[in-house]
Amino acid sequence: MTAFVGIDVGGTSVRVLAETPDGRGELVTAPVAGSYDAFLDQVAGLCAGVARPAGVGVGLPGTSGESGPLFVPALPWLEGRPLREDLETRLGAPVRLGLDGHLTLLAEAAEGAAKGAGSAVLLAVGTGIGGALLIDGRIWRGVHGSAGSWGWLPADAPDDRIHGPFEQAASGSALRDGPALVAAAREGDERARDALDAYAARLARGVAAVASTIDPEIILIGGGLADAMDVLSPPLQRHVARFASPDGGRVPVRPAALGSRAGVVGALLIARTEKW
Repeated sequence: MTAFVGIDVGGTSVRVLAETPDGRGELVTAPVAGSYDAFLDQVAGLCAGVARPAGVGVGLPGTSGESGPLFVPALPWLEGRPLREDLETRLGAPVRLGLDGHLTLLAEAAEGAAKGAGSAVLLAVGTGIGGALLIDGRIWRGVHGSAGSWGWLPADAPDDRIHGPFEQAASGSALRDGPALVAAAREGDERARDALDAYAARLARGVAAVASTIDPEIILIGGGLADAMDVLSPPLQRHVARFASPDGGRVPVRPAALGSRAGVVGALLIARTEKW
């Protein structure tokens, strides 16, 4: 039986999802390998249970060209390697590579919170800040494949060639004791709510800039921060309205819907699509 396979590669884990004519299988998650050759072996092993893959999509936490990764700070041993060709040799199927943020928004547009939208922006806020841009129903990948790198928006932060200034100021890593803070805010703790309000103000500056300059139908907050939007959304939307243009302040900001599965679903979508 032939199948399409989506592979979502993160800095610490790799997720695999297969789809046959009978439907999608179970999501498989494993710690990501620590070297290039070990990674090739790992992907081949994870795909071994799928008879004759018809196509494979791979999402990576960094920029890739058509043939391989170019800039992957989380997994630098991938950079400059002919990943597409090597995987095609191992798997016997065509392989397509994509930026994980692009694939996340592709999935949200097909099956999640941006379904039916002609334009949308994703800010993926986790240990860093990435994302994507949907225009006229298509992901805008950019000339170099890195469109949606919102972490590089200007902010008051030190110069760093690996981490952008907005990422340093407003990523999940910049929110100290984030899970405990969110839990306390849900319980009504005023100090926790004040700390989240201060963080929301930093994040809102970037959100407002994107809303004002692009004017999309919707902005999605993805990554680990999506799970905190029940308490973060009110102060975030209030601060966005402060910093945005009149029209930018009207753009709704919502949590992404597919959670941690979005990247691998997006990878599966490009596996079965000739051009995306």
